[in-house]
Amino acid sequence: MPTWKKDAKEFEVGVNYVETRGYSSSIPKPIMNLLDNPKRIKFIIKDDNKTIEVKSGEQSL
Repeated sequence: MPTWKKDAKEFEVGVNYVETRGYSSSIPKPIMNLLDNPKRIKFIIKDDNKTIEVKSGEQSL
């Protein structure tokens, strides 16, 4: 398991593809801590179609 520097601002992770599941990746622990360890995360494509925002998700049921 990788360890991250305490002052790190960038996190590069691998992406895996499984035909039956799609793409998956591990989220670095410092990112999950900043998001307050949510059960879900939300990816938001910004208006320029070049920027992705990541937020804590909400249960929508």
